[in-house]
Amino acid sequence: MKLPDGVASRYVMVGSIRTHYLEAGRGEPVVLLHSAEFAGRAEFSWRYNIHALAQHFHVYAPDMLGFGYTDKVYNFTDPAGFRIRFVRDWMDTLCIPSAHFIGNSFGGSLIMTVAALQPASWNIRSIVTSSGGGFAPVNEARSTLNDYDGSRDWMRRILQVLFWDERWWSEDEVEERWQASREPGAWAATAAARLVMPGLPRATPPERPDYRNIRVPTLITGGAEDLLREPGTWDELHRQVPGSELHVFSPARHCAHIEYAEEFNRLAIDFINRHRTGEVA
Repeated sequence: MKLPDGVASRYVMVGSIRTHYLEAGRGEPVVLLHSAEFAGRAEFSWRYNIHALAQHFHVYAPDMLGFGYTDKVYNFTDPAGFRIRFVRDWMDTLCIPSAHFIGNSFGGSLIMTVAALQPASWNIRSIVTSSGGGFAPVNEARSTLNDYDGSRDWMRRILQVLFWDERWWSEDEVEERWQASREPGAWAATAAARLVMPGLPRATPPERPDYRNIRVPTLITGGAEDLLREPGTWDELHRQVPGSELHVFSPARHCAHIEYAEEFNRLAIDFINRHRTGEVA
């Protein structure tokens, strides 16, 4: 595991689930939720952000259910609800009553879904997203993410969907992600969400939450060239979330917080500082 200085790798039991998370810094709590592509995990999503954020906040970044070093668990009857309860229970276990949240892709969408619930299942102080929320079309790019065959070449195709700059699909980047996707249970746990009974069409995307219900400060960021969203998605989302702020990076695809880490970190730190509550964890 390649972690920046000052970032600790920890485990905690959340009920019966052995849960891995990264932790760094002191001050107001900030929870980072990672993306959900094959080999997704906190380390890969936040390697270029956590150290900068930890200079200002107490940062926690869990590996979600089935990802990274957390137990390979998937709930087939209520996957979204199970994930939401898991994060709440993890926060309770670590005595984090409320937090600012930053999420990439799946993680950002989950945060915004929870914030739009009435009442919300987590006590959210503010939200920063990187390519989270909004309409996600079923297209060739999404099929590339969903249909991973476990090969090194296909992992390169996944990274080409996620990143604009070819440095992020170099041999070293591909090798690291590919090896992570081959860890025991990793492929199966991620593939579980894509399973469809033979003879039935692939499930349509779930109905989007009513983002107009979000009542916490929200900063929306995304890439102008995101292959997993339609043009104008971030502007539309910005219009739907009351009082939200927007920053679109270009050229960038689905992980602008990595491709533009320094600028993203400045934006996130400034935004959270403007919405501090004074409570620490």
